[in-house]
This record gives sequence, structure tokens and C-alpha cells, in this order.
Amino acid sequence: MNLLQQILQSKALERTKRFVGKQSGLYLKLKRFTPSASEEMRTAMLCKHMGITHVVDIGANTGQFAESLYDFGFSGKVVSFEPVAAAREELEKRSAPYPNWTIAERCAIGAEDGTITMNVSDDTVFSSALPIKDSYVSHNQKSRIVRQEEVPVFQIDTILPRYIKDPDNASILFKIDTQGFEKQVLDGGNETLSKAKGLKIEIPLYAIYENTEFQFFDIMDLARHHGFQPYSFHVEGVDLTTGRVNTIDGLFFRED
Repeated sequence: MNLLQQILQSKALERTKRFVGKQSGLYLKLKRFTPSASEEMRTAMLCKHMGITHVVDIGANTGQFAESLYDFGFSGKVVSFEPVAAAREELEKRSAPYPNWTIAERCAIGAEDGTITMNVSDDTVFSSALPIKDSYVSHNQKSRIVRQEEVPVFQIDTILPRYIKDPDNASILFKIDTQGFEKQVLDGGNETLSKAKGLKIEIPLYAIYENTEFQFFDIMDLARHHGFQPYSFHVEGVDLTTGRVNTIDGLFFRED
């Protein structure tokens, strides 16, 4: 088989895969399991490469992020914060096999210390201190608010010393996934951010929560202002009716 025939065959295969996918609704693609294929593997590898010793996991939900780090060989310490009662209960169970994984007291993280009302969604990954937009709920019923819970809220600068005793000698990844509440977390985390080696943050391209204050350009400006370089981006949430990307995850590091 000559090169031209190989190219034509590969193009025909790609078109066939697209056709089958469109008709069936199934997307099938086999790829080598590498950092280019897995965002989770990429993150863990970069943490190792950059010498991260501590991860501050804000908005842990049930522990998906921290568990993936350990699955891919991370050996440092993780401190997870999660305010929603049901999610935190699952988080505690998930963390049990990992001696370096600490679950902080039940609280939210924000711009000031006090109390805050959490809007708890049917699928807890959508829970937020901000109300979710009706336009989003209309095509994703799992995001609808089913109850509210009042919880303590702390600045991360206030509460983190309870869990990391010597932050000046820690190499910290500051991870924030708080469903539109990222600015408030950062407003209460100037000291933590100034000491962080890395920043992993959910970035809204199209906000699905009311009163979201930080969006794409704000976060890019903040990262650049604090000397962070972009290392990885990952598509997180997509509007299935239009194809528009709602959110991405950005991973940034300070370079020596």
C-alpha cells in the first residue's frame, strides 16, 4: 500500500467514525494513555516536575481531584475543603486509604470569616455560594438547587495555618474549583497565593452562575500579575446544545 492509499484510508476511517458517532451518540476513540490524552496524568506529572509538596484543594466535592493525583503517583500532602455535607461525607470515605490526605473541618472558603449559605444542587458538583442561572438549569436538571445549607466561611489565609504548619517551607499548589466563587476565594488568599508555586483554577468562559465576578481575562491578568506561567488547559464544561465551552481548568506555575 502506497502513502496516498494510506492517507485516503485514514481519512475514510475518520469520516466513518464521525458518521457512526453522530448516528449513535457514542464517541469512541482509542489513544495511547499519555499526558496529552489525560489531564489528570498531566497534572500529577507537572506537580512532580515542579516539586509540589502540598496541595490546597478548595472545592473538593467528593475528592475526585485529590484521588486522581494519588492514582498517578503524587506522594505529597493534600488538604481538602468542602462545605456541602453530603459531598464532604463521601470525601471523608474516599480519603481514608491515603495517610497524607487531610479533610479540613466543614467550611467554605471566601473573602472574609463568618457564615455563608450554600446552594446545594441535585448533583453536588454544581453546588455554589452563588445561585445557578435558570437558563443553565433548564437544560441540565441535575444542576437545580434542591436545598440550602448555612456553613462557616473562612479566608484561606486565616484557616490554612491550622493544616500546614510551615507554609514558608512548603511548595504549594493552590487549587480552586468553587463554581463561580473564585474571586472571593482569591480575595481572602493573598498570602497563600503569594507563597504558592502553582495555581489550578476553574475559569469561566461563559458564566453559568449569577454574579460571577472573575472570568477568563480577569484570571489571565491575575496569573500574569503574580508571575504565573500557563502550563495546561483543559475543557471542563460544554453547552451541549450550542457547543460553546462554559468553563476550562487552567494550571499555572511560577518558574524559578
